[in-house]
Amino acid sequence: MDRRNRAAAAARWLATALAGATALLGAGAAALVLLPPPSWNAWQYGLLVLEFSLVFAALAAAGLVLALLAAGRPRPRGREGAGRPPHARNTGTVWRRRLAASAAAVNGALLVAAVVPPASIWSTARAESARLDLGEYAAGLSTSADREPETRVYLHVDGASGPQELELDVWEPAEREGDVPLPIVVNVHGGAEDLPQSLLPRWDAWLADSGHVVFDVDYRYFPDGDWSAPVSDVKCAIGWAREHAAEYGADPGRVAVTGQSAGGLLALLAGYGSAGEIPPSCDVPDTGVDAVVAWYAVADGTAEAPDVPWRQRNSPMGEELLEESERLMGGSVEELPEEYAMISPITYVSPEVPPTLLITSGHDLFVDPEDNRRLAARLDAAGVPNRHLEIPWTEHMFDLNWGGFASQLARHGLDGFLDEHLAAES
Repeated sequence: MDRRNRAAAAARWLATALAGATALLGAGAAALVLLPPPSWNAWQYGLLVLEFSLVFAALAAAGLVLALLAAGRPRPRGREGAGRPPHARNTGTVWRRRLAASAAAVNGALLVAAVVPPASIWSTARAESARLDLGEYAAGLSTSADREPETRVYLHVDGASGPQELELDVWEPAEREGDVPLPIVVNVHGGAEDLPQSLLPRWDAWLADSGHVVFDVDYRYFPDGDWSAPVSDVKCAIGWAREHAAEYGADPGRVAVTGQSAGGLLALLAGYGSAGEIPPSCDVPDTGVDAVVAWYAVADGTAEAPDVPWRQRNSPMGEELLEESERLMGGSVEELPEEYAMISPITYVSPEVPPTLLITSGHDLFVDPEDNRRLAARLDAAGVPNRHLEIPWTEHMFDLNWGGFASQLARHGLDGFLDEHLAAES
């Protein structure tokens, strides 16, 4: 009997330790999501935590169960530890129960917190009449696809280090039905200077298989003091896609431009700005588009724009991002108010701009959701058809997670919007 009691006590201590480990792991994960990130790596880990929060919910649930088992039920006086000194048989048990109770409380709180993001997105999906599939949750990332695109050079430019070739990837449907030309989607990646086109190729392949010909373009990434160069490149790519549409069975009369983050900003500027305001960087006759889709993109860079999110202001990255912005623009917003107005899509809004879909991350380190809300309100006031899909508790670049609930919801919204505004005329 004594050996059995010792084994039971050891099992309870092990359960307490495991419950404490899940509590510590979950608390660290929550800090990555909720607090200002100390580094880029920390922000990336926080993105993954938020996208896979159901995994952390499962860990917290397991920790809660282990903590409750470790705490056990108090035994009647005189039965627990019979034959041992009262001090010896009570001290260890009391400490174990206290530790187990603390672990249970932390794991319980973490379980609730981890369920909030997917539950919020699920609620938004219901309001959007979108069906979410729990079975897709672990479908992996969107950094690879089931095939390779065709890569073409669409522009030769003189770069800072000499001549430069700008490329685009052409994604066609894996299978086609009939010979009706398909609408064009010009996709503009976000990120930094050293990132290539087709940054998230799984999205390109999905768009193609949904009945589009996709041209995913590279561009000059904001040369110092020349913010318009990448917009001109995107306009050139749009014109190139129109001119070469017949080669890929595409319809040059139905074109949408989409982009993520910086690419979303470029998509908005390319779609909203006229050739006189921002000319293309090559000689093409038509750079107009029928629809614009901007994912978590800044819409207002003027002094009247909403402040940056609290987490960014209190992160070491905040100052770095501000310095980078001023370097690219050639000065601060106070020094160059007209330039900052020209790089702000919200200042171009008129009844003539194309129908627009805004996809906004509700927990974005880089863009306050109010920024996109103001653009949507400006579009409404101008009578421009638009949709604003704000997805709660999602971080910048959530579409990295192909199977995540946010990505599933975004696919639903994107599919419906493109079907509506790129439909062939009957």
